[in-house]
Amino acid sequence: MNKILIIDDDEDILTLAKMSLTMNKFIVEGIARWENIDDYINRFSPELILLDISLKGADGRDICKRLKQDEKTKDIPVILFSANPDLGNTYKDYYAQDFIEKPYELPHLLKTIRYHLSSVN
Repeated sequence: MNKILIIDDDEDILTLAKMSLTMNKFIVEGIARWENIDDYINRFSPELILLDISLKGADGRDICKRLKQDEKTKDIPVILFSANPDLGNTYKDYYAQDFIEKPYELPHLLKTIRYHLSSVN
């Protein structure tokens, strides 16, 4: 089973995403505080990261860019997501693999996740 790390400071969205992905046979960890991302990555070793763009005190795009420039995390696919569709226009500038608009349709999210997991496995 593939391991997915979700970072979103909206607890309701985080809980729903964790539950939905777990029901679809993924191993999921979720964190609401972006400051803990490095610890979770080291401990959990995710195969894919779902990262909200609009976090309290940080821009998920900048976090993604930092992860992609780090030798230890550069190969982990990152899918950015946001309720603001205009933010999706620049996801490639931050080296993310994809962008999903919130609220998302679960089949679309699953298809996107599986696509990016298949490209690294």
